[in-house]
Amino acid sequence: MKLFLLATLVMLNGTAIAAGKGTGSPADLIPAFINLFILLSFLTWILKKPARNYYTEKSDNIKNLLERASVKAKESQMMMDAQRKKIDNVAEEIDTIFVDADKSITKFEADYKAEVSERIDKMKQDAAAKIEAEKKQAFNKLNNNFLDEVIGKAKSHIKSNPELSTKATNSALEGLK
Repeated sequence: MKLFLLATLVMLNGTAIAAGKGTGSPADLIPAFINLFILLSFLTWILKKPARNYYTEKSDNIKNLLERASVKAKESQMMMDAQRKKIDNVAEEIDTIFVDADKSITKFEADYKAEVSERIDKMKQDAAAKIEAEKKQAFNKLNNNFLDEVIGKAKSHIKSNPELSTKATNSALEGLK
């Protein structure tokens, strides 16, 4: 309320002073300049603290923004440096990968050759054992057939000759005693 009253008085005062004779001389502007001076002084006095607070707050915000931007710029620079190092090391990493791949291939080939060689040796041993078993079986079969043939011929020869037949019967009876 006091502020309103003061503003009214200032305006009325300026109106009363500005209502001079109006002769058109530069001296007629003096009361207007006095009113303007009073108004600007009053506004400066009233708005000084809010304006100072506003600009102080803006300056603090800008300072904080600049500090954050500086931190972000440093972080970005560090990340960019790290990426550059990675890019610079890509050729070395590719060479390392190729060397490792060649070593792996060589090792795989050696292991595979050793495994195949072992399998071949095992298969040779298995084949030799199987051949030996089949040979033994065939030899036994051949012996059995030969013995059966010999026995069959001996029987037929004994049966065809009655003298041998009685002699064989007597020998068999003596062997049972």
